[in-house]
Amino acid sequence: MSQPDAVTENEVFFKHWLRSPRSMGSIIPSSMHLARALAAEVPWEPGSHVIELGGGTGAITQGLLERGIPAANIVVIELESNLYNYLAGRYPDVTVVQGDATRLDEIIARLPIERVSTVISGLPMVNMPPAFKRAIIEQAFAAMPAGHAMLQYTYSPLAPVPVEALGLDAKLIRYVLRNFPPAAVWRYRKKKT
Repeated sequence: MSQPDAVTENEVFFKHWLRSPRSMGSIIPSSMHLARALAAEVPWEPGSHVIELGGGTGAITQGLLERGIPAANIVVIELESNLYNYLAGRYPDVTVVQGDATRLDEIIARLPIERVSTVISGLPMVNMPPAFKRAIIEQAFAAMPAGHAMLQYTYSPLAPVPVEALGLDAKLIRYVLRNFPPAAVWRYRKKKT
C-alpha cells in the first residue's frame, strides 16, 4: 500500500469539497481517532466482508486495515470520480468501486462476496432527501444477514437517519471529540417484528 502524505490527502479532500460541498460532511478528512473508534465497533470474522459507503480519501479504510481486517475483505464504494481515483491508488489491495450506494445490490452481485458482516456509512445523510436515505438503508440491510448492524458516522449531534420511518433501532455508541468537527458513531439495527 502506498501512503500519500497528509498534505496530499487534505488537498484532494478540500478540492472536492470546493467543487461539491453538499456531498461532503466536513471540509477536512476524518481523523484517525474517528477511524480507529469506528473500526473498533466493526464485528468482523474471517470470510466476511466489510463494506464502506463513501470512502472519501480513505481515513476509515485505514482504520479498518489497522484493526487487522484484511484488505481483500474490505470493499469501498465511492461515487465521486476524483475520490475514487485517489482511493484506488492509495489502497491497491482493497476493492474500491466507483458506484452509487443506492445500488449496492448491483455492485455486490458483480463481486466475489459471499457474506457481508458490516456496512459502514460516512455518507452525509443529514443533507440527503428522504428517498435517498431510505434507499441506502434498505440496500445496506439487504446486503447483510438478519441481525447485523449498520454503522453510520456523522457530525450532527442527532441521529441522521429517521429511525421510526425506516423501522430501525438506533444507538449512539461513540462520540469522538478528537475529530474536526467532533463526530458521533451510530449503530442501526432493524427492529424485531
